[in-house]
Amino acid sequence: MRNSTATALATRKSTFYELIAPLNKENFKKELKEVEKQFKTVHRTLSMLNFDSQNFNGVLTEMVTAIALKTGELLRADRTTIYLLDEASNELWSLIAKDDEGNGSLEIRIPVGQGIAGEAAKLKKAINIPFDFYQDPRATAAKELDKKHHYRTYTMLTLPLLNDEGDLVAVVQLVNKLKKNYAFGESLRERIDRQGFTWDDEVLFEEFSPLIRLILESSRSFYAATQRQRAAEALLEATRSLASSSLDLDSTLKRVMDAAQKLMNADRSTLWLLDPDHKDLWANIQQPDASFRELRVPIGKGYVGKVAKSGKPLNIPFDLYKDPDSEVSQQVDQINGYRTCSLLCMPIFNADGELIGVTQLVNKRKQGDFPPYNPEDWPHAPEFWKASFNRSDEEFMEAFNIQAGVAIQNAKLFEKVKQQYETIQQQYAKIQQQEQMQRDILRSLTNGVISTNAAGEIIAANPSAKKLLGFNNGESLEGKSICEVIRIKEGDFSSWFGAALKGRDRKARHQYYPDRTLLSTDLESRSVHLSINSIADASDASNVYGALVVMDDISDEKRLKSTMYRYMTQELAEQLLQSGDAKLGGDRKEVSILFSDIRGYTNLVENMEAEEVVSMLNEYFSAMVESIFKHKGTLDKYIGDAIMGVFGSPVPLRDHAWRAVQTALEMRSNLAEFNARRQAANQQSIRIGVGIHSGAAISGNIGHQRRMEFTVIGDDVNLGSRLEGTSKLYGCDLVISGSTYTPCANRIWVRELDIVRVKGRTQPVSIYELVGLRSDPIPAKKQQTIELYEQGRELYLQRNFDLALQKFDAVLAIDSHDKAALLHQQRCRSWMNTTLPDDWDGIETLTEK
Repeated sequence: MRNSTATALATRKSTFYELIAPLNKENFKKELKEVEKQFKTVHRTLSMLNFDSQNFNGVLTEMVTAIALKTGELLRADRTTIYLLDEASNELWSLIAKDDEGNGSLEIRIPVGQGIAGEAAKLKKAINIPFDFYQDPRATAAKELDKKHHYRTYTMLTLPLLNDEGDLVAVVQLVNKLKKNYAFGESLRERIDRQGFTWDDEVLFEEFSPLIRLILESSRSFYAATQRQRAAEALLEATRSLASSSLDLDSTLKRVMDAAQKLMNADRSTLWLLDPDHKDLWANIQQPDASFRELRVPIGKGYVGKVAKSGKPLNIPFDLYKDPDSEVSQQVDQINGYRTCSLLCMPIFNADGELIGVTQLVNKRKQGDFPPYNPEDWPHAPEFWKASFNRSDEEFMEAFNIQAGVAIQNAKLFEKVKQQYETIQQQYAKIQQQEQMQRDILRSLTNGVISTNAAGEIIAANPSAKKLLGFNNGESLEGKSICEVIRIKEGDFSSWFGAALKGRDRKARHQYYPDRTLLSTDLESRSVHLSINSIADASDASNVYGALVVMDDISDEKRLKSTMYRYMTQELAEQLLQSGDAKLGGDRKEVSILFSDIRGYTNLVENMEAEEVVSMLNEYFSAMVESIFKHKGTLDKYIGDAIMGVFGSPVPLRDHAWRAVQTALEMRSNLAEFNARRQAANQQSIRIGVGIHSGAAISGNIGHQRRMEFTVIGDDVNLGSRLEGTSKLYGCDLVISGSTYTPCANRIWVRELDIVRVKGRTQPVSIYELVGLRSDPIPAKKQQTIELYEQGRELYLQRNFDLALQKFDAVLAIDSHDKAALLHQQRCRSWMNTTLPDDWDGIETLTEK
């Protein structure tokens, strides 16, 4: 090739000089020499500056661009591109201007063997495509690029640049041979030399190729060195970062992947840790809202799972979507608005060679300025991710992962030691707490507790026991005979206690004597339940070394407290006792009464087992009563499946109506949670109705002292019960009276349902559907139905049944299940066909409960 070229040069000397007429051959050589000289100067300067690779990249780009321009001028090409060979990735690459104005830069990479430039690189032969280039079957890709960049390729000459050993250094691609002379302002088509690039052009290029090759080969070698230097510096920086990281596992994991992402110039990085117990890998993945979600991948599944199983790296180059196992990645990308183009997964081992995790790097980034990825472009790959991780990347990540493995293992060991230390601390604190708890239990028990040794001498007695026996808390009972301290009016305590110490039979070891009269030192008798229990060896019950005596105070005060605790919170009961209002009899108070019951209870439980019914009611009552107690209400009674709650009795409450309303709304919320649990267990949901009325009632204890109940009675109490029944008629879960609504009007959303006379009461009552709190916005549809319903009600009371009917029809058009609107619709139609009484006032008399 070189001999034939030399011959051609000798025979075509005159033609050669004609070709470069506007550009003197010697000048061109001088310019190339000057480029070489400048490059060497920069080379030496950068070497002294420890390979400032970023500055060198800029100089290299300018130098290659200058050579391309001069070569284009020499061979009269409209555009010239020089592609350098990247041996590590076996790709041709070039940095060119992003647009015609030169704004930004764009890295182009072409695998050897692909495209015209790649074909020339692979064959190491020139490819000359004459006019018209588009007729050539290899022009398809170039036509698409031309269309995108508003250009037209007519002719093309692609020349490989080889070194003395015949190895590829670069590829020079010249586009559109221009006429020797053309007029200024002519279009590209008019300036084109249709003869195209000739053999003489190839010969002319061959003459200057040694000098161009020398510059490019040197620059390429130096570029590779600077890239390795940059990677080494990045690895060193990453290693230092890991070495200086804290022993906190979470911060170590984040630092590892941040360093890996920066080291490899990747768009995303994830560290998957091995969970040997579950045989999978886990990672905390950041979500779009900045929160984190734990993901798990079984070993052997997916890319990271395969690496964990094999213990070997997995490098999938661009384009990952062509990989047969990429279907899941594509589905996840489409959901998350992302585009995975390349992937590098590397195993991490600890010092013992055991796998502890996998690093995953996604999307190798090209150098240059690029706009951010636009998810709307999916599945098209953006230009700046059309790159692949190479062998050098694997080598650096392998070195990095050794350091990462050490850092992670240290953090995990520290975490384990920290957890063990915390566990020991917790156990020690628990032991101390249990010991203190045992002491506190004895002191705080309301029951009197006395322990003795085998001789019947007192070892310990809590304050309650001393109080029951008439001793001051400061007096010591230790060492005294228990038979001298405890005296029972009915029965022989000494005999009972002696039998317990002997422990001859099970009955004697555990004795219980209910409702006994204890004679204390202060001569005041107290009613107690007495329990005597032997304290024996666990392995030999006949070996008794003491006894435990428990005295349960059942005096009037305690009986009263016990009764009160059934109906109200302990706090409320204590407040009532301190106020002196916990008395037999009753007095009149302003209260709010809340009634609730379960809809269709009989049908609900008819196919349920008794145990299932009891379990359901216990859980349901617990949720509902909790709301009553929370708002300082009193549980008056259970009536089958119904609940009656009172607010303002026995302790007066100024805002009793507001507390009752809050309770009803919370019962609605608690019921929703209760039903959610039942649905999850494949059980039937329940519905309830609640009625609230505020008014006067007689409040107090009813019954004998030993069988007393707190309750309220009166006409207003009955009305509250009736309101609960009206909730069925109007299809609402929460119904309140006007006397309850008025003090709460500014705090709640309601709908006035009707004005009614309930059974057993002549005075009409306004009733309202309780929608919600004004602090919680209601849905737009509900707001619309309320407004239409209120307009209908106003027209209805004005006896304008035609227009009222239209309003109620409009409500039903929005919500066909609105029973209140349906009821008024039927009333309107009925009155439209019936003579209206003169005294008609729109008030309905309800005959049902």
